[in-house]
Amino acid sequence: MADSDRIYNAPAGLKSKVWRKFGFYMKDGLLDKSVAICKECKAALKYTGSTTNLNTHLVRRHGETGDEEASTASAKTRQDTDIQEFFQPKLSHNSARAMVITASIARFIVKDLRPYSVVENEGFRDMIKTLEPRYTIPSRQHFTDKCVPELYNKVKNEVKEQLFNTERVAITTDAWTSCATDSYVTITAHHISPDWELRSHVLQTRVFNESHTGKNIGALLKEACTDWNIAHKEPALVTDNARNMIAAGVEAEMTPHLSCFAHTLNLASQKAFQVDTAARLLGKVRKVVGFLHRNIKGAEILREKQQQLTLPSHKLIQDVSTRWNSSHDMLERFLEQQPAVFATLMSRELRKGEEVNSLNEKDICNAEDIVRLMAPVKVVTTILCEDEMPTVSMIAPLRAKLKKHFEAADEDTPLITEMKKAFKNDFEKRYTHLEDLLYTASAIDPRFKTLPFLSDDDAERIFISISAEATALLNKVSQTNTPFH
Repeated sequence: MADSDRIYNAPAGLKSKVWRKFGFYMKDGLLDKSVAICKECKAALKYTGSTTNLNTHLVRRHGETGDEEASTASAKTRQDTDIQEFFQPKLSHNSARAMVITASIARFIVKDLRPYSVVENEGFRDMIKTLEPRYTIPSRQHFTDKCVPELYNKVKNEVKEQLFNTERVAITTDAWTSCATDSYVTITAHHISPDWELRSHVLQTRVFNESHTGKNIGALLKEACTDWNIAHKEPALVTDNARNMIAAGVEAEMTPHLSCFAHTLNLASQKAFQVDTAARLLGKVRKVVGFLHRNIKGAEILREKQQQLTLPSHKLIQDVSTRWNSSHDMLERFLEQQPAVFATLMSRELRKGEEVNSLNEKDICNAEDIVRLMAPVKVVTTILCEDEMPTVSMIAPLRAKLKKHFEAADEDTPLITEMKKAFKNDFEKRYTHLEDLLYTASAIDPRFKTLPFLSDDDAERIFISISAEATALLNKVSQTNTPFH
């Protein structure tokens, strides 16, 4: 063996027992202590005074440790842990602690809409074992057949009691289709609690394979009201503007029946966007946005142009045909990023970029006019969606404000004139049979109690009607000695 390949034992000053397995090479007559050499495999490991990496090498490569004391202590710790777990008694399924944990898991499944299979997942089971080693998770079948049905019945009885104690109830319902193309109908009840808090409860979400006719949906509403013992409370109904939903309200004999104001705005706005010039403009913008969404190189160039032009690093928005506000947002974002978008499409690195852009100066002006026209509608929609309280009192004043906004003006361009007309024709025919109800709701809302959007005569008529109704209600309560909530 050449002297350069010989492994010399570590100096006696290095006390760790790991040095029984490691040594050093000789270099220029001195031990080269910059690296330690494994005597088993001759691997060279950097040595800076600590033996941690040397001991790790022995464990990983050779299944042993040079530090016998550490190894013995580690083995003893593992042994103590195993013994402790072995002798630690498991919780009985009927123990108070186990029942609390099982109930908590059931609430987790329900509230977070988790599949029952979550109780079989390795990560979930490991977490539960860490939190409570004595607890054994019941089977998936246990949650399916016992825990969740019991929780449902408990909550259902609580909701029934709340609905029984309330004076009036409002119902909202909607039909929708899942990602798996299954049809569902959801029914939600809303009421004011005795302590004047608005409470909402989803009464049911059920598969609805029948034809979505007004008669079938109306029968479903009747069935739900009977099941929850609220039919005698004369529930009000709120739905979208679909014909089958209007017919369902008639079939279920629910009055008043109000159409969702946000959906009403959506329908009227879509009519405005369907004006030929506006529709063509949206098609051109949609084409550009779609191209830059699909083209990876184009998206990269757009980000570079945004930085160069000190524009916000915002992504372009692709609209959805069923949501008018997405079309408004698409135009608004396009105008914000217009310099960067045009610079991107004209870039030499982007093939066919210029062919995609068919927008001209007139189109940009029209886009700006459309965004200005529809901005108040966007504000109203946002207010309605963010408000956590009933919004019926807001319908009349907002409706009056929008009707005034969409009145024709001398300075309007032909496009804006046509869009205003399309919006008003659809918007003004809504709620005509419910105007007094909406005015009454606004009058008892402190924000609109003066009814500034009505003439003095109409406002006086509403106030007289409210006074007469309040007097009649007070007399009824006095005669029955029923406490007024």
